[in-house]
Amino acid sequence: MFAFSYNRTSLLNGTATAGHKKLFITMKKNLQKTAFAFLLVCGVISGCKKTDSAIAPEAGTPASGIPSTFAYQTSRPVQFDIQLLSNNNQPIKGVVLTVTATDNAEKIFLKGVSDASGYVRATVDIPYYLDSVAVMPKYTGLLNKVKSVIKNKSSVKMVIGGVDGLSGDVVITSETPSATGSTMTGKQGSIVAGILGTDYSYPAPYTSSAGAIVNTSEYPFSLGRPKYLLGTSDEIDASLLSYINASLPEGQPVTQTHPEYLTSTAQSNIVVTQNNTEVFVTFVSEGADYKNTLGWYSYPTNNPPTQASGSTLQNAIDEVTMVFPNASAYGSGGGLKAGNKVSLGKFSAGTTIAFVLIQNAWSSNGIQTGNTKFYTDSRFNPESTAALRKHSVMLYDSQHELFVFGFEDINRSATAGSDNDFNDLVVYATANPPAAISKTNVSAIDTRVDSDNDGVDDSIDEFPNDASRAYTSYYPSATGWATLAFEDNWPNTGDFDVNDLVVNYRYAYVSNAANNVVEMTGYYLPVAAGADFKNGFGVQLPVAASSVASVSGQSLQNGYISLAANGTEAGQAKAVIIPFDNHENLLKNADGSSQINTVPGKPKATAAQATVKVTFTSPIAQGTLVNNALNPFSISNKRRGYEIHLSNYAPTDKADKTLFRTGADNSLPASNRYYMDANNAPWALNFPDAFAYPAEAKSIKSAYLNFDAWAKSGGTQYTDWYISTAAGYRSEGNIFK
Repeated sequence: MFAFSYNRTSLLNGTATAGHKKLFITMKKNLQKTAFAFLLVCGVISGCKKTDSAIAPEAGTPASGIPSTFAYQTSRPVQFDIQLLSNNNQPIKGVVLTVTATDNAEKIFLKGVSDASGYVRATVDIPYYLDSVAVMPKYTGLLNKVKSVIKNKSSVKMVIGGVDGLSGDVVITSETPSATGSTMTGKQGSIVAGILGTDYSYPAPYTSSAGAIVNTSEYPFSLGRPKYLLGTSDEIDASLLSYINASLPEGQPVTQTHPEYLTSTAQSNIVVTQNNTEVFVTFVSEGADYKNTLGWYSYPTNNPPTQASGSTLQNAIDEVTMVFPNASAYGSGGGLKAGNKVSLGKFSAGTTIAFVLIQNAWSSNGIQTGNTKFYTDSRFNPESTAALRKHSVMLYDSQHELFVFGFEDINRSATAGSDNDFNDLVVYATANPPAAISKTNVSAIDTRVDSDNDGVDDSIDEFPNDASRAYTSYYPSATGWATLAFEDNWPNTGDFDVNDLVVNYRYAYVSNAANNVVEMTGYYLPVAAGADFKNGFGVQLPVAASSVASVSGQSLQNGYISLAANGTEAGQAKAVIIPFDNHENLLKNADGSSQINTVPGKPKATAAQATVKVTFTSPIAQGTLVNNALNPFSISNKRRGYEIHLSNYAPTDKADKTLFRTGADNSLPASNRYYMDANNAPWALNFPDAFAYPAEAKSIKSAYLNFDAWAKSGGTQYTDWYISTAAGYRSEGNIFK
């Protein structure tokens, strides 16, 4: 689809500029003179002929078959409207939430803090090739991963929490693992473990999973929702959730945040102190990938078991009764909703009630009782080091008169991968009468702390002592790169290997609790320069130049860029930053030659990075700085007026507008059409991922075999053309390694 020019000369105003691509350098000396003359004439005509009124405004589909409205965008805006609620519909404020790729939590498209109404609202750029995303509130008590299908959607609305547990544009996950191990027999009653081992049972009168599990269209059998749940669920208010999060913050090890919870003297079992005491267990949340099972057993407080199970009659646990066969939430492979409640029965004074979590035990075949078990009585847990055997914490909340239990469901040995946050399963226990459970050696639940009063608790506030800052978000991720790839011979045509300047980039945004950006840092890494031209690089921000307080970190060594006092480029109405004015400031071959990192077999050059920090005079609304709103451009051969932008992105005030519609350029500024030729071909491409660019003189369509099909479809087909490595997508030999 792209036109070829034999030597990529810039022939403007009748004056030829020396060609700078390998195609000219490597032209055979024995090329026939007549052929050379013919090509020269063609180059002059295509390179410098003004087309002003010769080309009428485009309508319909050009000859190449590429829609005239197609602008080569590889990502699109999606509006998110997410509300976070407790199960009694109280808004939850100050939750840090992310929207990520479903298969890569490091690829974060949105990070925000819920407001006083529990909302996170934002518009973000999502790669076209993604059909779904994961919404991840960092808050114990809410589902920590909710899938949403975004294909063909411009907006997503959902409620996480609330009376329904989950609603809106969500995918309810119900799949269960194919667990292995011995399946629970479903026997009822106490069987002596000394002879037959521990008996696993459902509470009377249920004798099997088929009888004990609700089997309806809403809660299918495979979800494991017990039939013996009490008819009325508990209301769990936002204040209780705030206490739980202060005590067991998501992803933060209790070993560091509250090591006192894990001491050998800290109580982890329920000790009943009054006769005829009914004990209840209420589901709060789960933060695990596993489909865990929770059961309980009891014993005389003064005669505890000395082993979990055994083949003798010596004080083993004889029976474990199910509390939650599948302790997983609705929407996360289970059927439980916050507030679901079970009565364990009535107990006499001097009885201890303990719990056992059976790891990943629930499956459609029933409970796999042979799986790894973690007990609230840490003596029975598998770690070789006593200090690591504790797998549960017990916390007393005096305001709500309940005992919170948090469980860790992975072996805590150093190599096992536990995060030690003890919120893989969170439940609480209550009693009737309320005072009938001992508080001796039970740790007090923590209460929320917000040192800077910005509405974000210290436990999740990245800047707990700075009210002007709450968190940092990244594009495309904290460690990954997005890529810009340029042809530099605009307004003339080139070989379209899009490697004349290749810049990897990443942005970090520091935002306040209102989700407004106070500071942004751009990381710019030129990785290739397949040209003789010395190209600069700039970014126009969608804010006034006066909105910027300061800019630092630019690499300007060539004297043609003038800066205003605040560090933005002088003479610009909108804020323009120039990370580097010549790629050779940061990327250069050791021998000083051109064609940097584009010729296979040539020694590779290592780039330095430009780190440009921009602070704003006042916070900027999050949606203003989404990636598609930024306007990056290259500056061709240190000629400030020669800006090369992405398709349909307007030039800055410093661009030479007289160059439009010269050479091959077919811009129509009055129609907001920019930087496209008559065949709708661009001079620059943007990728929301690191892009493996073509090798020298290999056109992009010869390297990426579905590029043409993608363009001709208007971006609706082969949206993964540049990232997929499946058969038929790439010609590996034409991609620079």
